[in-house]
Amino acid sequence: MAKLVADGFRNVSLPPSPHEDIEALIDDEPDEPAGYLLLAESLRASADARGELIEIAAARLEGDSPELNEREKKLLLAHGDRLFGALDDVRRTLPGTFSYERFLGFVREACVADADAVALADVFEPPLLQVDPRELGFDPRVERPAPHTYAVHALRRLLHHPAGRFLRRLRMEIREEIEPILPVLVEHDRVNRVSHLTVTSRGGRALGACFPELLSLACYARALDRWLAAPLPRLERLTLRWEPAGLSAVLAALDSTRLPSLQHLALWDAPLDAKSAALVLEHPVIAQLTSLDLWSQIAPQRGIYEAVLARRGELDHLKRLVLAIHGAPAELVARFADWSAVVWADRSRAGLEEVDRDAIAGFPLGGFIF
Repeated sequence: MAKLVADGFRNVSLPPSPHEDIEALIDDEPDEPAGYLLLAESLRASADARGELIEIAAARLEGDSPELNEREKKLLLAHGDRLFGALDDVRRTLPGTFSYERFLGFVREACVADADAVALADVFEPPLLQVDPRELGFDPRVERPAPHTYAVHALRRLLHHPAGRFLRRLRMEIREEIEPILPVLVEHDRVNRVSHLTVTSRGGRALGACFPELLSLACYARALDRWLAAPLPRLERLTLRWEPAGLSAVLAALDSTRLPSLQHLALWDAPLDAKSAALVLEHPVIAQLTSLDLWSQIAPQRGIYEAVLARRGELDHLKRLVLAIHGAPAELVARFADWSAVVWADRSRAGLEEVDRDAIAGFPLGGFIF
């Protein structure tokens, strides 16, 4: 920050909104069109194109038509920079690291990811050479930015843009440390919008203190005790990618008092046998789950299936139980035939895309699975 200030950058706060009362109504009921339509009237009075965009989007909720679709296209073309153009520039310039979902003229949900080393060199840097370095905050011609640089840039664009005012959910994938990301969220008072987090760092800190509204967390098993050092009262879904780590430490970190809302637990690639699988299935947290995912890329040991079958009566409360089918003997698979909660998954997890979108940040699984 000191370097940026020395180079002439200034941290400028957004001016107070002239529509604060109406915006407060939308904040209270973010899924109700009424508040947005009130805002549209006010914006129309000041010749703001977003007012018309809100009205078109609200009409499309009631009943879409080619005419409404055409009106929206023309409006976006004529006023792109003011509406979503700046965000589309980020999405185009940083492919795979930023996407967003619209609702009534604003961004309702966004996905922001760090960049990996290959993308830094092969994908991002050439188009970034066409962008003003003062806008980026760094000069790609003279310095190799850290992976989080792109996530910070995308976040700043989103949170500073008028379209980001009513952001409800923010899905993030962080490859390195979370520290460079936090100041941007704090500056814009949006830490409570982070709903889904995939973090592949082997470091760890108490996430409950950083992201109090976190609903889904995907991380590596080794740092779990540090990530869960403070309660995550709203966390519903936890996905753990296995790596050399003591099972006892992982199970100890799964404290129900710190995870009172947990409903889905995934232990991916865990090298479970009959004995260790029994330890997992007997853990107190299993009783509060509705979904358990024991998928693995490699063929699991036979013992995991035997352990699950032996405890079927204790697992009847599960609405979904994901097991790896590759390598499972046909006669074992047949023994699960009348268990409707069981879902068989291959190495690609085909058919589980929606489940994984809920459970992890929503980006392609390659960076987290492989």
